[in-house]
Amino acid sequence: MRLYRVTLWILLTAGVFTAQPVLPQSPGPGSRAEWDKGLDRAVSRAREKTGGRVLSAETREIDGRPTYFVRILTADGKVRRLRTDAATGERLAPRGRR
Repeated sequence: MRLYRVTLWILLTAGVFTAQPVLPQSPGPGSRAEWDKGLDRAVSRAREKTGGRVLSAETREIDGRPTYFVRILTADGKVRRLRTDAATGERLAPRGRR
């Protein structure tokens, strides 16, 4: 029984001393958290530019590049779809309907 306790104590002690502390990760330039911040900025710009109400906003990958899609309801009742390149912030031309 004593050997069992000594072995258990050694294993527990070794686990405590070899465990690495978990540090919070800061979001990198290509991280999802950064995309979300950029999406917030894209929504704000779209709202300021059109003066309309935001219906939806999302980030999608198009051709391997993150792209922001924002749908706005304008004051005259029309829905505008705005696309922005997440990496550059450049407004993209709307794609044709399929």
